[in-house]
Amino acid sequence: MEKESTPMMQQWLSCKKKAENALLFFRLGDFYEAFYEDAYLIAKEIDLTLTKRQEVPMCGVPFHSSDIYIDKLVAKGYRVAIAEQIEDPKTAKGLVKRDIIRVVTPATVVNSSLISDKSNNFFVSVAQVGSIFGLAAIDLSTSEFLALELDNLKDLKDELYKFKPSELLISKKFSADHELFLESLSYGFKFIINTKEDWYFDHKSCYDTLTQHFKLHNLDGFGLKGQITAINASGALLNYLKDDLSLDLRHLQKISQDPISAYMGIDHTCMKNLEIIESSSQSHKKNTLLEVLDYTSTPMGGRLLKNWVKRPLLNIEEIKNRQNAIEELKNSTFALDGLSSHLSKIRDLERLTMKIACGYAGPKDLTSLRFSLENVPYLKAILKDFKTGLLIKELANLKDVSSITSLIEKAISDNPPLRLSEGGTIKEGYNKDLDELRSIRQNSRQWLANYQTTLKEETKIKTLKVGYTKVFGYYIEVSRGQTDKIPSNFQRKQTLVNGERFVSEELKSFEHKILTAEEQIKALESTIFEEIKKSISKYSEDIHKIAKACAIIDVLCSLALAAKEYEWTRPMVDDSDTLQIKDGRHPIIEAAEPLNSFVPNDTFLDEKENRLFLITGPNMAGKSTYIRQVALITIMAQIGSFIPATNAHIGIVDKVFSRIGANDDLTRGQSTFMVEMTETANILNNVTSKSLVILDEIGRGTSTYDGISIAWAVAEYLLTAPQKRAKTLFATHYWELTELEKKIEGAVNYNVAIKETMGGIIFLRKIIKGGTDKSYGIHVAKLAGLPFQAIKRAEEMLIELEQTSNRKTLKTSPKKISEYPLFSYSSLPQPSLASLAIEELKNLNIDNLTPIEALQKLFEIKEKATKNQ
Repeated sequence: MEKESTPMMQQWLSCKKKAENALLFFRLGDFYEAFYEDAYLIAKEIDLTLTKRQEVPMCGVPFHSSDIYIDKLVAKGYRVAIAEQIEDPKTAKGLVKRDIIRVVTPATVVNSSLISDKSNNFFVSVAQVGSIFGLAAIDLSTSEFLALELDNLKDLKDELYKFKPSELLISKKFSADHELFLESLSYGFKFIINTKEDWYFDHKSCYDTLTQHFKLHNLDGFGLKGQITAINASGALLNYLKDDLSLDLRHLQKISQDPISAYMGIDHTCMKNLEIIESSSQSHKKNTLLEVLDYTSTPMGGRLLKNWVKRPLLNIEEIKNRQNAIEELKNSTFALDGLSSHLSKIRDLERLTMKIACGYAGPKDLTSLRFSLENVPYLKAILKDFKTGLLIKELANLKDVSSITSLIEKAISDNPPLRLSEGGTIKEGYNKDLDELRSIRQNSRQWLANYQTTLKEETKIKTLKVGYTKVFGYYIEVSRGQTDKIPSNFQRKQTLVNGERFVSEELKSFEHKILTAEEQIKALESTIFEEIKKSISKYSEDIHKIAKACAIIDVLCSLALAAKEYEWTRPMVDDSDTLQIKDGRHPIIEAAEPLNSFVPNDTFLDEKENRLFLITGPNMAGKSTYIRQVALITIMAQIGSFIPATNAHIGIVDKVFSRIGANDDLTRGQSTFMVEMTETANILNNVTSKSLVILDEIGRGTSTYDGISIAWAVAEYLLTAPQKRAKTLFATHYWELTELEKKIEGAVNYNVAIKETMGGIIFLRKIIKGGTDKSYGIHVAKLAGLPFQAIKRAEEMLIELEQTSNRKTLKTSPKKISEYPLFSYSSLPQPSLASLAIEELKNLNIDNLTPIEALQKLFEIKEKATKNQ
């Protein structure tokens, strides 16, 4: 690169070295330029024209519209370093200094179309010390900084799924130790991994980074005392954002604790199965629980609602506080409408405050802040008569910031330009010097005319005129015969054939003002604008409190509006072991159905005689819908929401688990059955007696007898294993399992009511007590449209199989649970003599075994060979 020898290219090379693997946007005047390999890549990726100057490849974008191009590159996975002019070109001696002011990555975008209004954009760091994991999460756009510690990889994975970070910061050791974990995570959502040396997570270094940033002696006030891994993750992330990405982090004022022990456990599999946040279906407008609940009017409220939905509460008092507020809002139609109306006029206060504090704000951001804050007094007026504690608390957080709104109203135009450089941001009358400069610019012709008239009167020269040329500037011209009347302090500027041109001190002053007015206007507007932003930044804490209060009020209004729209009721939530629902409905399906078309169902689960519902019935009858709705109603109740039921009594549930359906995960080499067994194992290993489990068709991924055996073993485990006896809804088409009711206390048979007619069956969608002794598979096949010939043959085969099979009565439990090593339970009797094991091994036909059958058989033989040694 010969051209690097020039001072400018040496400067570019220095910045490029700092940028490392980022593409460099190098500020030159009104453009950001890219050179050499960066230019080739950028031109190709975002369709720019590639040019050359002195044989150097280059391409550029206007600085005022650079965000559009940066977004495109970041969306494609690139990092973009911004090298800005860090001194005024007009006052700089020699080459203007330039340096990297920030590096833009997926988790650090600010003015970006890549950020969703109602979603956070987290950068997450993970640290590990022994068996403890620390997690720190920062959303730069909202100033949120969270930290927590976790005991195991499963909890870490579930939390990462909830945060869904755009980027992850980890050590090289963590990357090497948990390669499979990171790979499995990548199948769930898209993120970029940043790895640093292990010393980057050194505890003392991280601790010092945090205390220096927050200007504290220790971190005890943040609740981080003794939390080594949380501190390591937090300090490393803060250091990375500051040093590696050159970001301004002054808006990060505190770290919040977010312990998972405060929330109901819902793992990512259950989140997906219940379609709580995301849905693979697009059958109607509201496909998820979040969409059904979301009547929020503000971006802050939308983000907070999503957080509430992901993290239902365990604290009964907090749940009741939310319920009380929702009930009062629901019963106050006029107030609810008024609050919603004013909330809808409030923009994203969290992100606006961050942009102002960090210097990213433009003129329109300040007017947005003003118009938003002007609604706060109206919110306060509406809330002042409310009685519930939560609303009273948030009313107190709606701080008086009238001085800010007054300042912006006086200083900033009601409809300012998009960019400060366009001019017209500061209102007339706010600054005298600025008004004078604008007056000079706007009224220069009138001033010249007035000046000419004054001079004529003073000199008595009727032919005197004031004019302007590009070469000589402004002048006073008189004929040669009148020069003796010109005041002695006027200076001769130019001699003409028939006259003379002069200049006065007053005209010189005017010329200087008019020629520099535009430049001075821009500089003065910029100075005033910066002063206003500094004044606003002093109120950042109050504005953050207002933003948080607006978010909570917005979410409570949203839940009240949903309760009114769908006629939901308030459940009783306590610490009992009862889960009772009267006339429960599925909130998502009901929202898409015509009014009153959904068939409601009751539920009663407790710790004694009604611990496990064994629900039989054909596919499509409504088993899956029923068990899902019970889980969703329980989750809604612990969010604090009202629920789709006539009434309900919900004893606090610590975790909700689901095993619903499974597709082959070919990308990871896992069959349907392996996915099914892995998810089931997760449930059985982590369930507690306070949990709620919903199971749909366990064992269907293998042969009928294996399937029945596994399903039986799972149900028996949940009914009898110490500390694992969870409330369970078990939907199955294995009617043989109905024998459980006779054998184990707590198992209760239910079935989906079916009406048989001459033409087939009608699904009544009603869950009734009692089991069924037959399958309706062939009836469902008829409904699906199988050809008559195939249906007829199926009926013949069914009769033949039922006559030759001994499946009608299941007198003992099928295979023992010990035959399935995925389950950590071995209290049932084990079979076996070593000699029989050896004989069985001799007769084993390995070629006819599937991998899962081979694993199962190997475990059986090992048990037989070692049992009696």
